[in-house]
Parts: sequence; C-alpha cells; structure tokens
Amino acid sequence: MVTLLTVTMIVGIAVVAGALVMRIAGEGGGPSMTEIRVGPGYSVRSVDHGAEDRLVLVLEEKASGEEVVRVYRTAGDAEDYKIVSD
Repeated sequence: MVTLLTVTMIVGIAVVAGALVMRIAGEGGGPSMTEIRVGPGYSVRSVDHGAEDRLVLVLEEKASGEEVVRVYRTAGDAEDYKIVSD
C-alpha cells in the first residue's frame, strides 16, 4: 500500500513538473500582435505614444459621449502598433 502511494506521488510530481516545463517553453513563441481593436461602441478621439512602450488612447463612447482613456503597455515601440476600429 505504501509502495503504491509512493509511486502515485512520484508520477504526480513528474506530471506537474512536465506541465510547468512545457508551459514555460511554449511562451513567447508566436508572432507579436501589433493591432489594437476598438469596440463598435467607441470612436477614437486621439492616439498618443507615451514614454517608450506606452500607447495612450482617448476614446469617446458613442452612446453617452463620455471620454475613456486607455493606456497599453506595448512589447516594443508604440509607433509600431495599429489601431483598428470595428
């Protein structure tokens, strides 16, 4: 009984360790996304490139006219990003 429990625990630890290794190795392998989509309920008022990797969007909500400010941290130069309105 103790041997069976020990084997089960060893297999469980190996599975968890393998899952962590595969998850860590899998990150960052895909293409970077350089498109920011704005929903249909908003219109873009202005776009500003903040300090280094910051992109600041000022949006206007179409229904109420309220301004919404969104700050994105980019994975590179903010100038490389494209804003797409739906």
